[in-house]
Amino acid sequence: MGRIALGLAVLLPLITTACATSAAYHPQKDCAAGSAGACVDWGDALAAQGDTQQAESAYGQACQGGIATSCITQGRLLIERGELDAAELPLRKAYLEEFPEAYEALANLHQARGGPENLAIARGLRFEAPAIDKPAAEFVYHYRVDLRGGQGAAMTLNLQPMVFLSRRLDIGFNIAYGSSPLELNGFIGYQHFTSAWAVPYARVMLGGLPGEPPGMGFNYGGELGLKLCLGPIGHLEFAVGSSRGSPLHASVGLGLNAIFLLLAAH
Repeated sequence: MGRIALGLAVLLPLITTACATSAAYHPQKDCAAGSAGACVDWGDALAAQGDTQQAESAYGQACQGGIATSCITQGRLLIERGELDAAELPLRKAYLEEFPEAYEALANLHQARGGPENLAIARGLRFEAPAIDKPAAEFVYHYRVDLRGGQGAAMTLNLQPMVFLSRRLDIGFNIAYGSSPLELNGFIGYQHFTSAWAVPYARVMLGGLPGEPPGMGFNYGGELGLKLCLGPIGHLEFAVGSSRGSPLHASVGLGLNAIFLLLAAH
């Protein structure tokens, strides 16, 4: 919820600036008057002119005004000039707001400093960066089709906190119904962040088939899939899997940050 509110707070001054169509709008003067959004525009104009030093100053004012993306831009410009100590403060401001780009930029800073300790910090930041803005818990609804063309559905609660190898490990619960016997499963899986938005995964499942005769209700299986992520909001998911209850199936799913369900429940 904090990152969603932060995103709105970041966008608001930019939207306000974009709507300022008055001929009186002047990015340089409005930046000097205290408009963080105008400072972003003024920094962009200076950067386009090649005046990166003055652009860095404008981005710095936008950073102080609360626009975390400008903190990242300011930090990157300072790194390019070799001013590593000066770059650390704005980058840490964005890092504390959990922007993946800030993790990458801070990693570049530590790499530029060199030495075993800094290089280890840089590796750790790059490992965390693509996962940092993803939800710790998400609810997924899947539409499924089996090998025979039967149609069904599934619902999944997926838990992937940063303490699980920076979201590389996930655990959860799954219920599938429709074309095959009712399945209730638990699972554990591994996710590989090829980028901040593309996340292939593999899972193994163990569970039960409540409708089966006594002694026949044990279920097991696995799934391979790909998540296309949209930061803290959720993801689109494509998967193929097989289990004792549904021998072969394909699915497409929509995952949402579980906090949305908590908000809807209130």
